[in-house]
Amino acid sequence: MFERFTKRARSTVVRAQEEARALRHEGIGTEHLLLAVVREPEEAGAATLARLGVTAENCRDAVAALASGPEPLGPEDAAALRAFGIDLEEVRRHTDAAFEPGALDRAGDDAAASGRRGRWLPLGRGRRSRGGEAEPAGHIPFTPRAKKALELALREAVARKDRYIGVEHLVLALLRSDDRVTRGVLARLGIEPAPVREIVLADLRDAA
Repeated sequence: MFERFTKRARSTVVRAQEEARALRHEGIGTEHLLLAVVREPEEAGAATLARLGVTAENCRDAVAALASGPEPLGPEDAAALRAFGIDLEEVRRHTDAAFEPGALDRAGDDAAASGRRGRWLPLGRGRRSRGGEAEPAGHIPFTPRAKKALELALREAVARKDRYIGVEHLVLALLRSDDRVTRGVLARLGIEPAPVREIVLADLRDAA
């Protein structure tokens, strides 16, 4: 599949790995692909996001906010727990008091190995950064949701009868992603996937 990627699209995938490494995540997720995409504001698809106010800076802030937000389980999960008489914030307060602040969030990170979010590396498993914190060593694999996004990019190219996979196809694929991480980051950026996807498609038609 990668042989069909344009030079810019390949650079975007490489930059996604750089973003994951900079965040000290063990896997390349959709959030890293999005961070890489918005670093190409002149490219088709990414240009639409830029016009709508998405920048590398506010996208990185959105990813950071999602990783450290007060309810990493998401508002839907919190509402479901309240329906059973469980107050997520009360559980969080008791957990923080019994252990240390953020203990519940870190426990959630360990459960995210299947691809929801990259985990912090335990001490001794990665090389040290200048700040003394462990960084992933060697190759960083794609998470299942990132692999799905790349497959969707291929489908977008096929649907448009394009003989290549470009940045615009990555953008369209990310806007189709249904995983919580992608939705969460886009929501923090004020991006509604369905209507923005239509805007991207309209821009591509106008540029053709």
